Amino acid sequence: MRGSEDPAGPGPWRLVHVVRRGLPNKRLRYTVLGLLALFLASLLVLWTVPWFQVQRIEVEGTSVLDPAEVQALGQGALGDPLLGADLDSLASAVAGLAPVKSVDVTRSWPDALRVDVTEREPYMAVPSGDETFLMVDSEGVAFDETDSPSGSVWIVELDDPSPDDLATVETLKVLESLPASLADEVEHVESPSPAGVTLFLEGGRTLTWGDGSEGEQKAEVADRLLAVGYEHVDVSAPDAPTVS
Repeated sequence: MRGSEDPAGPGPWRLVHVVRRGLPNKRLRYTVLGLLALFLASLLVLWTVPWFQVQRIEVEGTSVLDPAEVQALGQGALGDPLLGADLDSLASAVAGLAPVKSVDVTRSWPDALRVDVTEREPYMAVPSGDETFLMVDSEGVAFDETDSPSGSVWIVELDDPSPDDLATVETLKVLESLPASLADEVEHVESPSPAGVTLFLEGGRTLTWGDGSEGEQKAEVADRLLAVGYEHVDVSAPDAPTVS
């Protein structure tokens, strides 16, 4: 007796039994059963044949990161069926690397996983030692180190740059609120505290901005006072600025 083929029992024979009962004629039944068998066979091939196992980790979009560093995170998937590869797990691991802003992991048939990385863009360069700078993005994440920051990033002195550091958060607000005419004059920034952001301008002038609040009003007051020749301006309280 072949109990595993009992149409009343669970499993694939039960599925076949249901399909047979629901089809109106024998030819259609055979067609559907044939397609079902082909589908199951295709799944079996994709799951077991070496041609469809993960053999490579393809990495695109890296410049700060070494592609080998990303590939190393996918080593555990090598040899696994490509169809069953855990894409979310690999994406989560890659997203944990500091330079990664976003990542997308897909299957690249017949034998690879493709990792598309979008890296963070430098927004601030924070001095961190002898002629070295931490690269910090517009979200406050420090993700790289260099000895030659590009001229397009802000030079900012911060004690502990991070998204959770209030001085970093307020500095980003200040920089994002500066009008272009004023931003072009900034040589570097010092932020010893959240309310102590100070801009060092061309010609030895200083502009104490304070925190990131009231940006538009501060910019208007600073523009008027700098235009009449004051070299040291404090607009941290824009209703009562001080000058020297």
